[in-house]
Amino acid sequence: MEGRLDMAIDEALTAAVGEGRSAQVVRLYGFSPPTLSLGRFQKAKGKCSLELLAADGVTLVRRPTGGHAVLHDSELTYAVMLSKEETGGNLGGARKREVYEYIARILLSGLEKLGIRARVNAAQRGDIHNPDCFGSAGEYEIASESGRKLIGSAQMTTRHAILQHGSIPLENPGRRVLRYLRVEQPIDSHKPSSLNEETGRRLSFAEVRDAFAAAFREGFGAEDSTLSPDEEEEARRILAAKYVRESWNFAY
Repeated sequence: MEGRLDMAIDEALTAAVGEGRSAQVVRLYGFSPPTLSLGRFQKAKGKCSLELLAADGVTLVRRPTGGHAVLHDSELTYAVMLSKEETGGNLGGARKREVYEYIARILLSGLEKLGIRARVNAAQRGDIHNPDCFGSAGEYEIASESGRKLIGSAQMTTRHAILQHGSIPLENPGRRVLRYLRVEQPIDSHKPSSLNEETGRRLSFAEVRDAFAAAFREGFGAEDSTLSPDEEEEARRILAAKYVRESWNFAY
């Protein structure tokens, strides 16, 4: 799905969950066309090459969640929306750190279903100011056994809800994201990994999606569903008012 619409859907569902109009939600999706997403407060003015993005057919969007730039291409994105007051399952009104911890265990389970052994990162690795999400690894993000970042995650909290996003690369993103970011000096990057590297084979998007869907079903007891007409209408409204506008994407 188009990346800007996905961000609008995630925001609409987060509001619905926080207001009690929806139960907790988990979404698993890919981006088409490839999309460069910037963190909620990441600087974009004068920092992004719109010419290169256009030449490569890459969309630009600012996420509602924090963190740094992610190139969504050959990867699976997850989004989890929880109510602060009534998160349900094993969370029960959990705070940000507890949500990170709980989801991290689900992500490890998804990797295990693909035959990948990994661990939860215990501390910051790499330069925290690196504009590339996969150029550094934060606490509670997922790393390979050798310590290379495998899954990047970020959150947004509202008065009543928590939205957590994460990127799960099938192919190693390397330093590709820096092609589109104007970086004044070389960045001392943490070296990431990918699912294909860890398994030693080329995984399909469907195989990866299904493995993580099974893990999230086990972790949250989620059932398959589709957007209601009201949720789709609200997402379209948010898309038009926010995610397609330069006032949002270049707010900083």
